[in-house]
Amino acid sequence: MGTQFAAWVDAVIFVFSLEDEISFQTVYNYYMRLSSYRNTAEIPMVLVGTQDAISATNPRVIDDARARKLSNDLKRCTYYETCATYGLNVERVFQDGNVTFCLPFYSTSLIPRSSNSDSFSIES
Repeated sequence: MGTQFAAWVDAVIFVFSLEDEISFQTVYNYYMRLSSYRNTAEIPMVLVGTQDAISATNPRVIDDARARKLSNDLKRCTYYETCATYGLNVERVFQDGNVTFCLPFYSTSLIPRSSNSDSFSIES
């Protein structure tokens, strides 16, 4: 990751496997590299821990407290635990991610369609 990439990034989804310590540490390392090039308070971020590789022979090694601590360390970062196999929180990551990532770009241009309406239009 370099200066050019850090300047280009609008949002980040960090993903790690709950059964893989190295993937967990990699998220933190990428975050530190990004923060050395850019103020991370300007970048919406989501942290996702996946359960898909967990099994009796491949147990969970990252507990919920450690994952939430990492989320807290990343500052302003929402944490989701997902399982694509069973569909746990997968759709929620994308729905909430859209709000987290897109709303800052459009929040100044949201205008109610009418005074009797709960819907909004986006104007540029």
